Amino acid sequence: VTVPSSSAAGTLFRGLCGAPDAPHPLSKIPGGRGGGRDPSLSALIYKDEKLTVTQDLPVNDGKPHIVHFQYEVTKVKVSSWDAVLSSQSLFVEIPDGLLADGSKEGLLALLEFAEEKMKVNYVFICFRKGREDRAPLLKTFSFLGFEIVRPGHPCVPSRPDVMFMVYPLDQNLSDED
Repeated sequence: VTVPSSSAAGTLFRGLCGAPDAPHPLSKIPGGRGGGRDPSLSALIYKDEKLTVTQDLPVNDGKPHIVHFQYEVTKVKVSSWDAVLSSQSLFVEIPDGLLADGSKEGLLALLEFAEEKMKVNYVFICFRKGREDRAPLLKTFSFLGFEIVRPGHPCVPSRPDVMFMVYPLDQNLSDED
């Protein structure tokens, strides 16, 4: 499965982590109406018995791609994650509020897919620094292998109100072409 990337790293992430339209960006149809996503603009990238991955089709070249992950925890419970793919990095927004049951399993499936199928170099998570549950989130994601991103990292936008953590994937060690 080949998932195209964009070269606009960090230029259009102002909407991530706390923007009013998160986690679903507004339609990018010129002259279009409404504030929701148009389902006809999504393409199925991958599907197995538990994981479904779709991608919003890009309207303009050079813009990051929106990727949606849905992991079936049980027959009635689904863990959903929305992400932005840009320059071989995947940015996953952690929505405000408590994480749903099954979120860990869904995130682990996302990480495995990002490494094995998308061949990204980094998976970033981001969330508002002002969250009340910031300390438990840092602990949880550190336990999963994420590291805090220091200010000035070349792959992330300058956002003083947003915390970024990174899960580096060394594709040079795992390339099995």
